[in-house]
Amino acid sequence: MNDPKDTTIVTSDVETRNSIATHSTEERTAAERRRVFRGIATVLAGFLCNFIVFGISFSYGVFQEYYTDPVNGPLKHYSISKVALIGSTATALTYIFGILNSKLLFYFKAPWKVMAIGCVAMTVGLVAASFCNQIYQFILSQGVLYGIGSSFLYMPPVVCAPLFFKKYKAFMMGFLFAGTGVGAFVMSIVTRKLLTEVGWRWSLRILGLITLVVGNLAALLVRVPDGLNFTENKRIINFSSLRSTKVVSQLGASLFQSAGYIIPLIFMSKYANTLSFSNTQGALFIGVNNLANAVFKVIIGFAADRTGRLNMIIFCNLLSTLTIFTLWLIGQRDVFISFVVLYGIFSGAIISLLPTCLIDLFGASQYQALTGLMYFCRGIGSMLGSPIAGVLVKDNGLRTGDYQNAIIYNGVLLAVSTILLGVMRHAYTKENGFKWFI
Repeated sequence: MNDPKDTTIVTSDVETRNSIATHSTEERTAAERRRVFRGIATVLAGFLCNFIVFGISFSYGVFQEYYTDPVNGPLKHYSISKVALIGSTATALTYIFGILNSKLLFYFKAPWKVMAIGCVAMTVGLVAASFCNQIYQFILSQGVLYGIGSSFLYMPPVVCAPLFFKKYKAFMMGFLFAGTGVGAFVMSIVTRKLLTEVGWRWSLRILGLITLVVGNLAALLVRVPDGLNFTENKRIINFSSLRSTKVVSQLGASLFQSAGYIIPLIFMSKYANTLSFSNTQGALFIGVNNLANAVFKVIIGFAADRTGRLNMIIFCNLLSTLTIFTLWLIGQRDVFISFVVLYGIFSGAIISLLPTCLIDLFGASQYQALTGLMYFCRGIGSMLGSPIAGVLVKDNGLRTGDYQNAIIYNGVLLAVSTILLGVMRHAYTKENGFKWFI
């Protein structure tokens, strides 16, 4: 006959184990909620950083038009190509100084500190530019100082955000990078309004104040994921990683894609004039392109989580190349409108998918260092793309045919990028066996 005490003990043990299991499940659920909440906050911070950094950078064309105005422009005595150095320097340095993100994050051990420093540098750069009179002063302030500061503000959320997510990684990064397109659309309108109402000096000061507020708000939102260890990756460049075919092809793809990506935006408005579109319509094309860019970064990111992020980036890169060689090269009014929309849809997704592919292919342990190296290569690409394309434009770009060589150059850059992405996928297949979902 069983002892009732034994039954009581067994029942008690089962209840204890069940209680422990339930408590453990609740803890895991609570930890998961915290992780997702922190991830969403970091993505929102990244959206704000993209909004302000590239919103101002990509709307520099509005400043350039004002600076070179033959009547009131403060830089009217300088050539358009020289004045363009201000904006191109800022954009290039935003990427190039990303290579220091590992070193800075290791030194300060907190993303918000790095971002706050960057935010202050951007603000000082814009405000200092409002007191400038010579082009070298503008390059140093609105170009160099703004560009370095924007890199420090921009990079930490880009590094941190993907490590919070597994299932919806590309979707969330699509939202983060959508801030670029939204910012470029909004800030170009704001900049034009400010220049008209208060002049260029106070426009720069007001933009500096906006940067200070939005940038510091973003810094407060960033959180550090568990997979990011600030005690690692002390070196700026890990040269041993450059022996890998995957790494070299990925960096090369980033460089060539960056070189080609911005060229259509630089010449879109002026090229539209050669097809008898007005200046207003040309500016509208840039806005439409940026909005399509922003919306489809999210949509394509959602699709990439289901079809493979590397698969999607190769697909988008290929279609971006085809739109250059077909729709833009044809040089017809209706076809050009299609190019503006379709290029906006496919080209932006490449940028948002690159960080997620780094994690998928190289793991979280190498992600931090490789992100900085990737953006360094993107900065080099930015310096090689538009300036060379500008040289290839004939006779000041007054006729449609004057852009043919620049368009072909643009298409070749994106084609090489597509090929290198294919090489990277092949290298991954050799190491891990064939997988469709990559």
